[in-house]
Amino acid sequence: MDKVFAWDHRRERVVYRIPGHRHDDGREDSDLSPVWLAAQPDDLPEGVAVKDLRKVDVDE
Repeated sequence: MDKVFAWDHRRERVVYRIPGHRHDDGREDSDLSPVWLAAQPDDLPEGVAVKDLRKVDVDE
């Protein structure tokens, strides 16, 4: 499954989601209810920089 990366501007960190994935805790990622997970800048695909990411608000 492809990861979708974004920038959590509230916490100033890279996050990602896996659209359509059901997580172990039962949450299912969807466009209406994304499940954002913390990531590291090193996890970004080659050629993608933090400044290229869209900004999102992540609720914990």
